[in-house]
Amino acid sequence: MDGELSSSSERPLVSVVIPTYKRAYLLRKAIVSALAQEEAGELFQMEIIVVDDCSPDDTAQVVAEFPAVQYLRLDQNRGASGARNAGIKRAKGKYIALLDDDDEFLTHKLMVQVPILETHPEIGVLYGQSVVTGGQTPLLLWPEWGPSGNVFEEFVTRTDDFLHPPTWLVRRELFEQAGFFDESKAGMEHYDMALRIAALTPWMFLSGGPVARGRYSQQGLWYSTIVNGTNEQQLPQIVENALSRLPATADADRVRRKARAAVCASIAHQRWWAGGGLEPTKAHLLKAVRETPWLLQEAAVIEWLNRIASTMAMSSANPVAAVKTFWREITKAAAEADTAYTGSLRRLLGDLLQSAALSMKHGSPRRAPLVAVSALLNDPSSWVQPARVCSLYRAWTHQSLETAERARVSP
Repeated sequence: MDGELSSSSERPLVSVVIPTYKRAYLLRKAIVSALAQEEAGELFQMEIIVVDDCSPDDTAQVVAEFPAVQYLRLDQNRGASGARNAGIKRAKGKYIALLDDDDEFLTHKLMVQVPILETHPEIGVLYGQSVVTGGQTPLLLWPEWGPSGNVFEEFVTRTDDFLHPPTWLVRRELFEQAGFFDESKAGMEHYDMALRIAALTPWMFLSGGPVARGRYSQQGLWYSTIVNGTNEQQLPQIVENALSRLPATADADRVRRKARAAVCASIAHQRWWAGGGLEPTKAHLLKAVRETPWLLQEAAVIEWLNRIASTMAMSSANPVAAVKTFWREITKAAAEADTAYTGSLRRLLGDLLQSAALSMKHGSPRRAPLVAVSALLNDPSSWVQPARVCSLYRAWTHQSLETAERARVSP
């Protein structure tokens, strides 16, 4: 523009949509962060729409402190997705920026993002990194990485939550093309929306620094839906809905298989992490094998089976017997499946014992060699794989050398 300001008609309008419910004490910070966007009025125009989902507190009074902010109060409580949808439908902007009432934009978010979408019409959505506070350890840069381009396969096969909507900037017409937020998917509606939009347009991930600040809370919707099992029920439905739109091709079948294995692993992670621990996680995995035995050949699932085996071995006076007991449970589950399992269950036993041996080299170093030898004896195919034998050898010889060195220098 040769140093001159463009006319307002040339500056794209960004609609910032803030759904809120009973969080007047946090809403003020969210609004201030939106109003503080650098280069607003220069690079872009901005409207801010707060959608009040029937809050019983003083939300209306808080919004009234900011005359430039539009206020829309719903006549009935519809949840965060319903409030977002109402705000998006009211918005007039070329771009939609989503901001939850307990989150904040960093001041450079739109200044960085708007010019990119303006100069890259082939990109439908920008997303990026956040600072997340409120947990025991703040996440200063989350996620570390995200895919760009045609991201549907990456999104549908990476079911751990790495998408933070306040980092998004979306072309408004995509919500009309993909359909608005599913109001029945509380806590997972953003992932469902991301999959639907990813099927339509390329995304671009911006690394190099956060553009938003998130707040982790065990009282929040995201955490509570994991603890109460809602997430576990919704995640398979969301993924299956997305997969149903794929064609009947061999490559699409590969994506379906990878995505379903990722769902199984994500639910295992949620059960383990949310306080359920070993037994609920093991029950989930055995049920999954009973229903879909081919999961025993998927790395994401085998990783969790190995974790269960290692945990059982570490807490048992007879680690080899503990792992074999778990393996027999897996074998029984596979035998009860409607379709036959065609992989090697003997090889699986070797994998479980090897994982246990590698885990025990620090926690129970004296028993680690016994488990490692058992891994080799129970999986004869190991003997034709030198790399595998070497890894087991290092598992206990390295620990034995460390133990001997400590003994030598001890007084």
